[in-house]
Amino acid sequence: LSNLPYRYLRTTYFQLPDSSIRMVLTILNLIHTPSPDDASNKKKLLKQVLVELVATTVFVYFGTMSAISTGTKLGGGSGSGEDVARVFPIAFTFGITIMCLVYAIGHITGGHINPGVSLLMYFQREISFPKMIAYWLAQLVGALLGSSLVLGSVSSLAGQTRGTDVVTTFAKAPFQLGSTTLDGQISSANGFLLELMGSFFFYFVISQCALDAKGISKTSIPAIPIGFSLIVVHICLIPFTGCGVNPARTFGPAMITCWSGGDCDVAIQDWWWIYYIGPFVAAYLVAEITHLMNWEVDKEEIYTETKQQEAEADVEK
Repeated sequence: LSNLPYRYLRTTYFQLPDSSIRMVLTILNLIHTPSPDDASNKKKLLKQVLVELVATTVFVYFGTMSAISTGTKLGGGSGSGEDVARVFPIAFTFGITIMCLVYAIGHITGGHINPGVSLLMYFQREISFPKMIAYWLAQLVGALLGSSLVLGSVSSLAGQTRGTDVVTTFAKAPFQLGSTTLDGQISSANGFLLELMGSFFFYFVISQCALDAKGISKTSIPAIPIGFSLIVVHICLIPFTGCGVNPARTFGPAMITCWSGGDCDVAIQDWWWIYYIGPFVAAYLVAEITHLMNWEVDKEEIYTETKQQEAEADVEK
């Protein structure tokens, strides 16, 4: 039954090449493409899950700590020169941290550290559905642990004064522990598009550098452009959305801020969904674009009337 949409396209648009039909059916192809057997070895899967958990903990800890150490509320959008200058150390911290971690654990888990990346790998049939779910759980728990460690590292700041011109006090969770927040001057639709495009660029670089056998995937270089792409995305998105492009990185700080009695109303508002839907939609779009880029145009096969008749016979059966 699952073959019927594909057969219908073959009979209705018989002039189209086979690969162009398959290009618009990435999700349907998941049904037909065998899942990799990567979850049957429970010990190996457990090892990979634990490594993902540790790596996500480290990533969230150092990435969000850079926001606190520079005294920046991510997504504040004040536009002042001082805050803009603080974007660069935060961006480089996130980018260099992911670069180092990909080098450190890429040979063990693939170095996902991001539910959106795991979804992309599932769409491209690099991992199975059970392994994707296991990675998601590890990444979310790792993000919670990372943010808990951030809170533990700066908890003594709560209630203390800061600033010279305008004296204020640190909240119980300083700077919402680096939570991603949407600037009040832009809409949720703006934020969604920003997160979608930032995630798309980041995931596209990952797909082409780490997976394409005709590119640099077999070398030791892929982690470098992956890290620098994340730096670029952070420089562009921090003033507006705080730059998520990683649902786990958004989930951890927001949850720990709320659970610790911090400014939950600041960390989570009605725009929360952009940090999850944006990266997941981007993962699907990158999978589609990658499918198109893998189109073997030199070996194209055009359907003839005979093949159309054969396809119609298949549908009738």
